[in-house]
Amino acid sequence: MTCAACPKQAACSAVYRCVECWRALIYCKECMVISHQDNPLHIVEKWTAKEGFWTRVTLEELGMVIRLGCHGEKPCDGRLSSPRDICVVTLLGLQTAKVHFCGCNVGDGGSPPHYVQLLEVGLWPGTWKLVRTVFSFQVLDSFCRLSNQGSITAHDYFQSLIRRTDGVIPASVRDRYREFISATREYQYVKWCMRRGVCPSQALTFGSLATLCPACPHVNVNICPEWLTRPEDKQHLDALYHAVDGNFTQNLKDKGSDADDLPLTLGAGYFADEHDAKKYFAKVSAPKNQTSSCNKFGAMGYYGHWGAVSGLVGLSCARHMFVLPGGGVDLKVGETWAAVDFLMLSALQPWMKLKLHISAYDINCQYRIHFWERLEKIRADYCKAQQSTLRSIKEYQFPSTRAAVGKFHEPAHKVECRLLNSFHYLPGAGQTDGEAPERIWAATTSLDLRTREMTPGNRHDTINYFHDDMNWRRTYGMAASLVKKYRTAIKYEVESATSLKELEDEIEAVDSSRSIVSEWELEKRKWDEALIAGSRAPSNSRSTREMPSAQHCPYEPVKSKGQSSLIARLSQTSSGWSDEKIAQLQDDFSTRIAEWNKVAQPSIGAAIATSLKRQRPTEQPSKLVGPNLVGTKLSRKFLDELRTSDILLPSSFPPCVLACNALADAIELELAMRKKDADDALDQVRAHLAASYSLSRHQAKSTTQQQKLRNRGPAQRLRSAMLDAASVYRRARVAMIALGMARGDPVYKPLETDDLKSFVVREQERQYGDSKNVRQSWIWGNLSFVDNDYDEGVKKHIVENLRVHWCRTKANTERWAEEKELVQEEMIRTLRFFDYQAHLWRDRAREGDGSAGSTAYVHK
Repeated sequence: MTCAACPKQAACSAVYRCVECWRALIYCKECMVISHQDNPLHIVEKWTAKEGFWTRVTLEELGMVIRLGCHGEKPCDGRLSSPRDICVVTLLGLQTAKVHFCGCNVGDGGSPPHYVQLLEVGLWPGTWKLVRTVFSFQVLDSFCRLSNQGSITAHDYFQSLIRRTDGVIPASVRDRYREFISATREYQYVKWCMRRGVCPSQALTFGSLATLCPACPHVNVNICPEWLTRPEDKQHLDALYHAVDGNFTQNLKDKGSDADDLPLTLGAGYFADEHDAKKYFAKVSAPKNQTSSCNKFGAMGYYGHWGAVSGLVGLSCARHMFVLPGGGVDLKVGETWAAVDFLMLSALQPWMKLKLHISAYDINCQYRIHFWERLEKIRADYCKAQQSTLRSIKEYQFPSTRAAVGKFHEPAHKVECRLLNSFHYLPGAGQTDGEAPERIWAATTSLDLRTREMTPGNRHDTINYFHDDMNWRRTYGMAASLVKKYRTAIKYEVESATSLKELEDEIEAVDSSRSIVSEWELEKRKWDEALIAGSRAPSNSRSTREMPSAQHCPYEPVKSKGQSSLIARLSQTSSGWSDEKIAQLQDDFSTRIAEWNKVAQPSIGAAIATSLKRQRPTEQPSKLVGPNLVGTKLSRKFLDELRTSDILLPSSFPPCVLACNALADAIELELAMRKKDADDALDQVRAHLAASYSLSRHQAKSTTQQQKLRNRGPAQRLRSAMLDAASVYRRARVAMIALGMARGDPVYKPLETDDLKSFVVREQERQYGDSKNVRQSWIWGNLSFVDNDYDEGVKKHIVENLRVHWCRTKANTERWAEEKELVQEEMIRTLRFFDYQAHLWRDRAREGDGSAGSTAYVHK
């Protein structure tokens, strides 16, 4: 083989090719070195006739010497006397290079330090004094991206580089793993400071490296100029929505490490200031299992913990999932109130001037009981003569806070807690679910396996970098996210408002004289005002707030002492017939038979005779299907009369017969009868559903087998009666369609199996996603059945359930209206935030150090 560059093209004993160059030409040894003066770290392969295959070699083995320092376009000639062997790590593995450092006296300061000369050519030193190992910027950047995106560990990544160097005998490759860990940690820190426009130092200001949520309110940045004068019912538009939660998989193994190992991002990232945290927890006594007025939660100490750090409690933006600056505190044992209090004080410092906070926590029902008293004690301990002894905490007075439990955790609480701490009923909550931390923890699951093996300082740095990367990705997607939320809010705001209007119209049609909706509106407004009043920040003379009692909650039925007797009346009314009802039924049936024989029979006979001359009917005429009589005690004579009555109906004949003008009166009469049958059947379905629901609640309280068996019979009868009534409605609807009614009739809709259930009345039956189920009008919104001849106790019971249904529909409508307003405000704040950041960087360009490189980066 010959060299592609030698003039003589003489045959060479060994030739070389580069595996990284675009055109892999064949060169001799000397020509390969000359052609790679500007790419001295490329990997080449060697071919000899004796071996007969390509072997990996480095340019250093061919005699390449890297000369650093450049004056104009020529390499520096005033280099040191001898080159230094340095291990260089690139994307293609590890190799050794001979490096000549510049020894010229440039200016008055002499030659640049060795690490500066390496940084100028894109190599990051593994140590800063006597450099023996360097890493290319591409290697460090690649690892940082893979680490944040795919949670690749440093060990796995470096092992892949070793195998890339020598996949047959990887143990022969030099071990530079420790240097790699230090280099990546430093590289990420310096790059993070550069992107935030901060000079790296040991005393960075609180949260100076954190990426803020552009949609959340920031005073003097993007908040509405009129936020101080907003009325109280609109203050939620300028509120900070935040959520706190603990993660017990984010722990640290208890093994030998430097206790004074501090993160490079000390106090400037997403952890509370480490010095302040150490000072604070030194005074905190050993925690105990905290008593609970609700259920026993793992977050209150009823959980096992292990490791030097048992977990992490974090605070984030509840609506956009941004981790807040200073929003992380390490836990030594369980999720104690002391740790959460310090977290809240640390992370919410930039938002203490706001008039309102809306807070989510999975155990807020317990955490908020003595919240204000605990804050007052912390202020007394760490604030002396109006000066705080904690450098990261200046404000100790929280604004008014409306607290709730996340929607996912809500079912784990008792009913009383769910009513008082529900985002479904909290004024100003919109469609916030309060579960942002859970989604963040889900993304950090793979990160936990890495950080538990690290030193304390490196662990904080790694978690900070990961959280910042998540915040940046959400910043990029903020526009698309807000647009999607806004379109959803518009859709459900309109649908929920329409549903509420239809429900109120039905209620007023049933009882227009009492203005019952106005009474319910007043009751609900009092409850909302009590919730808002209980969330206000206490005055100096009063540190506790009185919350409303769940006993008077409009979203839950009032418990009746005579529930057992009411259930009996419901069961009897829904499944049995009185003597007066039977007599009335017999009279109605006889009257309808006589009317039918007088009006319809002659017309049908004439129409059939005319039609048979043209076409034979394909179906046999059917008998009149009477009302649902299952379970009624009727006389044998009356039953015999029903069995022997053969009445021809127009709906039984084909369209060719129904087209005859002679049947018009008969069709109109049967259609009216069928509609009455359908209305009666639907009323029975509604009544049976109300009775079945109440009976099921009564059965759930049965403690003995005897009570359960005793209640089984009424439940089966109610279920059977409901199914029979549904069958009657379906048959009547089929007949009406045959008589010419449109299949898409808005009144007589198809009765599906899913329709045969009551609306959610009790808080225990609420399910995740009910907020989008805005069409909750019970059996298509028709409430005329309430005026039927029911027992007074039964009617009162139905109206009580209807009141709860209206209150929940009203609350859902209000939440969607709030969501629409909130997203609109968030869109405006996002535009203001980006505009503020653009002006901030332009100012930095004007006030910078004047160097072309820093100015160019600021403009970028």
